[in-house]
Formats: sequence, structure tokens, C-alpha cells
Amino acid sequence: MGLDYSFRLYFNKAQIWDVLQGVVEIGQPHHPPAHILFPNRVLEIPLDAWVAHSNEFHWDDPELQFATVLNFAEDEPLWEYVTERDHRGEEYRSPPDDGSPRMISIGYIYLYIYQDLSGRHPLNLPVDLVLFEFGTTGTRMSILFEYSMSIRSRFTELLRRFHGVCGVFDRELEGEVFWFHDHLLTPQLCDPWALPEQIAQDLDL
Repeated sequence: MGLDYSFRLYFNKAQIWDVLQGVVEIGQPHHPPAHILFPNRVLEIPLDAWVAHSNEFHWDDPELQFATVLNFAEDEPLWEYVTERDHRGEEYRSPPDDGSPRMISIGYIYLYIYQDLSGRHPLNLPVDLVLFEFGTTGTRMSILFEYSMSIRSRFTELLRRFHGVCGVFDRELEGEVFWFHDHLLTPQLCDPWALPEQIAQDLDL
């Protein structure tokens, strides 16, 4: 089997729809959109609900799944990845007309949103957090996740913007904590499936 790395971002549960909108803003829109069914309204999300029947989720489903194409500022690992993937040459690197960083679209990146984390608590207690997990398609994208600082910066910005509780880079057998309660950390290792409260205890944060 190949590598299956991911970024795990924890937020307060009340932030879920704001964070999801933040993901939409950095992604390529998908049509038709997914629909989140609330008791009194329907929220349209222009992402690919790749496993949902009729592109529909209920607002309180324990898990929501999307296939996303996200935009990142070019860095060397991203450029090498897309040129190898698309067989394009140096012309891909020509600067954009307005002088801003060139954005590169990467997908599919699988987004799993876990609203019920009680089963991961050692005492099965309710957890007032939501987990946004961004997963890869396999080894090549996992290596890209490992080495692209642009990708990590993009996920860090989501944590910063929405006051994320914790950010973990999961290497399957170990995790690297890079964000904790509004603070950017020097990467520290932990159990990649540990909840933030356990991470705080293990790393004395």
C-alpha cells in the first residue's frame, strides 16, 4: 500500500459552516453543488459530494464527505508535482500579469468533516469540536503534502482565520502538531489520532 498522509484541522463545532465556506473560497467551484439540508433551509455548497445520495447531506450527519480541488500559491514542490503530472514545461512558471503569486489547483483532495468525535474520546464523552480532515489520493500527493510549505500555509491560514483549536499533519504512524489555540508551533510529534486535549497533555502545551 502507498502513503496516505493528511492534514487534520480541529475547530469549535459552532464554526463548522464558516470554516466550510472558507474552504469553498480557496477551491474550484463544482456544479452541481452539494446541498446541506437544515430544518428550515437548504445551504448550497459548490463542492463535489462524491459519496452522497443526490448530492445531499443533513446538517447533523456525523460525517460529511467532499472531493475538492483547492488552490495554492506556487512553490517548488507544487510546480514539480504539476509539471510531472501535466507534462508541461517552464512556460507554466511564467509570472501572472498582475504580479501576484501564481495559483496552482490540486485535486482531488478529499475532505472529511467529522461532527461527532465522542467515539475517539477515551471515555466516549461528547467533544465540542469538529474535525476537518484533508486527505490525498495516494503516495505522490502525500509526499507533496509533506514538502509543500504553500499547502501547509494555506491550511494554517484556515486555522488562523477561524481560530482553530489544533492542526496536525498525519503521517499515519505519527502526527506533527503545527498549530495549537491560535499559536503557530515548531512541529512536535504526537499520536495523529489524539484529540486536542490529549495532545496538550502529551506535549505539555
